[in-house]
Amino acid sequence: MRYFNFLRLALVLLLFVLTGLSQSQAQRVRTAQDSLQTMVDSRPDSMRHGFFNAGKFNSTFHVQFDGDVTYLYQQVAALTGFQVAWVVNHKLSIGAKFDILTSPVRINKYINSVDTINVNTPGAVPNPIHPLSMSGMINIGYIFRSDKKISIEPDLGVGWTMMSFSDPKVGWIDTTEAKYTQFMSNYLIINPSLSVIWNSTKYFRIGATVGAQGVFGTDYLRLKTYRLRGVYAGIFLRFGTF
Repeated sequence: MRYFNFLRLALVLLLFVLTGLSQSQAQRVRTAQDSLQTMVDSRPDSMRHGFFNAGKFNSTFHVQFDGDVTYLYQQVAALTGFQVAWVVNHKLSIGAKFDILTSPVRINKYINSVDTINVNTPGAVPNPIHPLSMSGMINIGYIFRSDKKISIEPDLGVGWTMMSFSDPKVGWIDTTEAKYTQFMSNYLIINPSLSVIWNSTKYFRIGATVGAQGVFGTDYLRLKTYRLRGVYAGIFLRFGTF
């Protein structure tokens, strides 16, 4: 009988100890380290899967072809270009853009003096001077309403532009004695723009853009740098993933 009472007392004590341990474990206050560990455990393992497969990260690419109308040297001119862009999470766009002046414009009156024209010379024909101009830029934009049918994208481009042409030293008159100087210069270009995009399909977009290209560098006679580029408007086509 004593032995039975002893076992019953030992069993009661054991149950009391186990109950106290479970209650103390349940009532333990969560520390900041516990919260941090819970957050880490709940997030994807980006180290194992790589940066491009990390949680909430989307990476897409597209190519864009542009056709723009601009106003240069008091004449309407055309710019043609293309752009390659990387888009992060359907919002942030980082790309490279190239364009070239594709319509002939005359710049004679900006680099020659009127006094060099002998208007009394029978059959005298001014030599047309058509410059070559192209530019390359790095662009950063942000796409608003990317999940809607119509998106809006402000964009800023910064880069390089150049101009080259042949300048006749003796004026505009086309004579056998005419000698030429080949001019070429490089400039800094800044290009803010705003685009409206129609998200027509999953892999194709159509858009319209307006912008301005500011050029900074050294003037050549009356060919001031602000005349090298100007405001423009145009349309573009985008192909890729979005």
